[in-house]
Amino acid sequence: MIPALTFSIIAAALVYLAGRRDAARDPRLTFLLLVLLGLFPLMAAVLPEIRVLPSHGGTAGMAGVSWIDCLPAIWAAGFALAIIRLSHAVAVLHRWKNQAMEVDRMDGVAICELPSIEGPVATGIWNPVILVPASWRNWPAAHKRIVLAHELAHLTRRDPLWRLLAEVACAVHWYHPLAYWMKRRFIMQCEYACDARVLGQGIDPKAYASVLCDFSSQYSPSRLAPAMAETNSLESRVRRMLKPSVGLNGRTLTLLAILGILTAFSLSMMGRKNHGAANIPAVEVELRWTANPFPAEP
Repeated sequence: MIPALTFSIIAAALVYLAGRRDAARDPRLTFLLLVLLGLFPLMAAVLPEIRVLPSHGGTAGMAGVSWIDCLPAIWAAGFALAIIRLSHAVAVLHRWKNQAMEVDRMDGVAICELPSIEGPVATGIWNPVILVPASWRNWPAAHKRIVLAHELAHLTRRDPLWRLLAEVACAVHWYHPLAYWMKRRFIMQCEYACDARVLGQGIDPKAYASVLCDFSSQYSPSRLAPAMAETNSLESRVRRMLKPSVGLNGRTLTLLAILGILTAFSLSMMGRKNHGAANIPAVEVELRWTANPFPAEP
C-alpha cells in the first residue's frame, strides 16, 4: 500500500512539473504515468521483492484478523464496482453505434447520425465512427469542417483507446483522488493536441475558438466520449489558441518519463522486512494471552 501511494504522489508531481509552465504539453507523459499507475499492483506481484520497508506494527485481534487483512477485500469491491460502471459506459457507446445511421464518410471514417445526442462524438477503437446529432444538417459548412476535423483528430490519435486505458487505471486506484486528477489532466491535454492538429490544417484560430464557444453548452454524453467543448477546459483552450505558450522541451519530458519508469519499478519491488514478533501466528498469540503467568501457584 505504501509503495503504491508513494508512486501515485510522485507520478502526479511529475505531471504537474511537466505542465507547470504549459498544461497543454504532449499527453504521452501523463498517459505513461497513468499506465504505470494502473500496472503497479501487477508489477508488485510479478517483480522480485526487495525487503526494505518496516513490517506492519499492528497485532492480530482475538479472531486472528487485523484491519489490514480487510483491505484487499475492500479494494476488490471498489474495483469491481468501477469496472461495472466502465463496462456500462462501453455498452452505451456500442448501442449508440448500432442505433446510428451513416450519412457521410470522411477520410474513410463513417459519419453517423444519432438524434439522441446533442453534440459530436468520436468513438470506436477497432471500428471508429463520428456520431453527430440530427441538427448537424443545419450547421454552416465552416462549422461542419471544423467539428469533423476535431473529431477525426481524436480518432487519428486513437484517443478512444487511450481514454479507455486511463479509465482502467482509475478503476484500479478508485480510492485515490490523484489518479482522477491525472486522468482529467490527460483528457485536457488530448483536447489541446487535437486543437493543435486542427489549427495546423490552416483553420483560423478565431473561427475555431468561435465554434468551440458555440458548442460550450454541450454536456458530456459519456465518460468515454467527452463533448467537443467541455466548459471546464474551454477557457484555457481558447486562451492557448489565441496566445500559444512555451513549455518544457522534449529532452526534459524524456527525463521525466525515465524518472517515472525507474520510480515505478523501484517502488513496486519494495517489500516489508520480516520481524519475528510481527509474524507470530494468531493461535500462539491466543495461547500466550490465556496462559497462566504463575504456573507454580495452585
